[in-house]
Amino acid sequence: MTDTLIQPQTPGLAATAANPEHRKIAAYPVFDWLRFILASIVVLVHAGIRFPAPIDGSLAVGVFLALSGWLIGGILLQTEWAELPRFFYNRATRIWCPYFATLILLYTTAVIGHGVDVNWFKYLFYDTTFTHITWTVFPRALGEMPLKGTGNHFWSISVEEQFYLFAPLLMLVWKWGKQLWTWVIVAAVLLALQSVFAPIALGVLAAVANRDYGTNAAGVAWNATYRGPLIAAVVAAVLVAVAAYFPLQQVRALLAVAVVLAAAVPGKRQPLGVFVGAISYPLYLNHWMGGYVVNAIAHRVGTPPIGVLQALDYLASIPIAIAAWFLIDRQVMTYRNRWYTRQRGQWLGATAYALLAIGLTGGFLIHRAGG
Repeated sequence: MTDTLIQPQTPGLAATAANPEHRKIAAYPVFDWLRFILASIVVLVHAGIRFPAPIDGSLAVGVFLALSGWLIGGILLQTEWAELPRFFYNRATRIWCPYFATLILLYTTAVIGHGVDVNWFKYLFYDTTFTHITWTVFPRALGEMPLKGTGNHFWSISVEEQFYLFAPLLMLVWKWGKQLWTWVIVAAVLLALQSVFAPIALGVLAAVANRDYGTNAAGVAWNATYRGPLIAAVVAAVLVAVAAYFPLQQVRALLAVAVVLAAAVPGKRQPLGVFVGAISYPLYLNHWMGGYVVNAIAHRVGTPPIGVLQALDYLASIPIAIAAWFLIDRQVMTYRNRWYTRQRGQWLGATAYALLAIGLTGGFLIHRAGG
């Protein structure tokens, strides 16, 4: 959903190509459209649209997470310890700038509309320390969170950020961190626990398996033609049918990674695909604003039928996402190579671990105090 090597338009495209991490993973044009479709599903679900089972917002986010596991896991497999500052720098600049801008907008809107209370501070603390998924208790949280749970989707950002901090330690510090059996165990444990981290672990497992067994005797990659992705698509279709009747978290996690593998066809990315893929992250983050704009107008001119209102919510979210991408995401992706220094990468990595440590400690104390 987030840092999946989104390539902006020229001049940003040239800047991305100059990034050392860009050369560590293939380009997958279908991923661009997949990101946009997944973000659109989340927006429509939040607007009140119901899709046929098992398609829903949580499944869409699960596919996003599996996609991050596949791509970022693939990068880490080719990353050495000395390259970690660049890894942390890229993750922080790509995720934090749009994310913290959204936090400022949402929490400021909450202050203007409802004022400040203890829950405002609590959830701002969780969101800024990437511990939303760790300490938020449902369904109670939906009544406590600012703007009636508007920022509930930030849980997925905390999942990804925690993964970006845990995976390098496992893969670059531990002797067997890049071995297939290690990730089989990690994925199996998370599946057994029905953890929200299971799809992202399965994505990494798929990336490791692709490294070890992804080519045949002639050196041809399994996904260089459509045969491998077609098999994955058939598996995904079977899992869709299974998940519709047996909505187990394990099945949905396997479905998520099967969808990613079905779309993992290397190729040349096209400008339109790059663009819709690029706006998917700001669309996911900021779609709540589309609903607020439409509802504000509806209160003045009259409320349209619910189906029209839902469609308008989605349509209003698109220009907001484009504006956010142009003002923030595109600028960051265009200039971040110029801003990079090893010291900045180290500082951002240390900041990320410090924020998470503060969030885990503070969240524990809040819960122990009954908060």
